[in-house]
Amino acid sequence: MVFVDLLTSQLFGIGFAGLLVAYLFVDSYLLSKRGKKIGESIRYAAIPIAALGVYLLLTSLFGQFAWPLPGSYNILFFEPLSFAAFLLLAFVWAVRSGSATSPVGLLGLLLGIITIYYGYEGYLLNMTQSPIAMFGMYALLGIAGVFSYPATIALDQLVSGTRRLESKYFILCAIFVVALVLGSLIAIGTGVMAVPAHLASPP
Repeated sequence: MVFVDLLTSQLFGIGFAGLLVAYLFVDSYLLSKRGKKIGESIRYAAIPIAALGVYLLLTSLFGQFAWPLPGSYNILFFEPLSFAAFLLLAFVWAVRSGSATSPVGLLGLLLGIITIYYGYEGYLLNMTQSPIAMFGMYALLGIAGVFSYPATIALDQLVSGTRRLESKYFILCAIFVVALVLGSLIAIGTGVMAVPAHLASPP
C-alpha cells in the first residue's frame, strides 16, 4: 500500500473552491444589478475553480484506487470528494462553453443529498476526532449542493440579461451562498488544525 495522506491539501482545496464558487455567484448578482453583462466575468472566474477541480479529482481518485487511509476512511473522504470534483468541473465546462448551468445544479442537488448522508453515517460511527465538525462540514456543503439547483437557475437568468431576481430565487441563492461559505470555512479550519499533526508525523 502506498501511504500518501493528501487530506490536508484536499480540505484546503475544497474550501478554496467553495469560496471561489460563492464569490462567482455573489459577483454575478452584483454585476447584474449594475446592468453589466456577466458572461465574460464568470468565464474568467471559472479558471481557478477548474484548476482546483482537476487537483481534487486526481487526488480523490488516487485515494479511491490506492486506499492510503485506514479502512473505510477512504470511503468516507474520497468518494464524496470525487463527486464534488466532478461537479466543479461540470460547472466550469458549462460556464466556459456558455451552456446552461442548471443541469449541473440538478446534479449538485442529488450529490448534496448523498454528501449529507455520508456525513451523517460517519457521525453515527464516530469516525473522526471531531465528529460534530465533520458532520457540520458535510451537512453544510451538502445543503449548498441541494440549493445549487435553484442557484444555477438564477445564474442562468442573470447571464441571459435578467437584472432582477424573483424574491424566492434570491432567498434560495442566499441559503446556497451562506451554506457554501460556512462549509468551506469549516473545511479550511479543519485543514489548518491538521497541518501540525501531519508535519509532525510524516509518512
